[in-house]
Amino acid sequence: MKILETVLAAGLGVAGALLATFYIRKRTQPKQIAPNGYTYRYPRPALTVDAIIVSKPSSDTPAKLLLIKRKFPPFKDTWALPGGFVDEGEGLDAAAGRELQEETSVDPTTVSLTQVGAFGDPGRDPRGWTITVAYAALVPSTNLGVRAADDAKDARWFDVSMLPVLAFDHKLVVRTALRQLAKQPTAAAVAGLPAILEAAANKLEGPWRTEFH
Repeated sequence: MKILETVLAAGLGVAGALLATFYIRKRTQPKQIAPNGYTYRYPRPALTVDAIIVSKPSSDTPAKLLLIKRKFPPFKDTWALPGGFVDEGEGLDAAAGRELQEETSVDPTTVSLTQVGAFGDPGRDPRGWTITVAYAALVPSTNLGVRAADDAKDARWFDVSMLPVLAFDHKLVVRTALRQLAKQPTAAAVAGLPAILEAAANKLEGPWRTEFH
């Protein structure tokens, strides 16, 4: 208040008083203080992880993608990739494995998850500014003991060439992951698999964001 009194006493009038008030508020505005003492004024996005698990085809079974049906809004009852928010202090790799196990009961030690991309287009998540980091794995078969749990109402395998409507921008995430998996040596070792994955990716076209409901 001493600054405000000084301004008025100096005869700078109402305009000067308003400027002084703004200055006082700016100086007293609370800061976000990290445990190490650093401060940061700017908004930060939420961080999630998603898992793209694709099974290799066999003589009588096509390549399949593991999906979960969401139990809660947003996109309740819509198929989506297993995934969720990264806990504070948790590494990305650990978060991807944890979410996969929590929602599908798949033991993350039995799959080799590889980071395939990050996705953060504005509006991709109706809950707010959210960036997701995607992990993918090619597995020998669908025999992974899949069982829905936690935030998942259901969990099942889908032919990669006939996917249902997906929540958020997961169609774009899946397309990117399929193209990355097609380049892996493990895919090249299976006759025709790279072409199958590329063809499935090409079928996934924009718009990438599914409307919230």
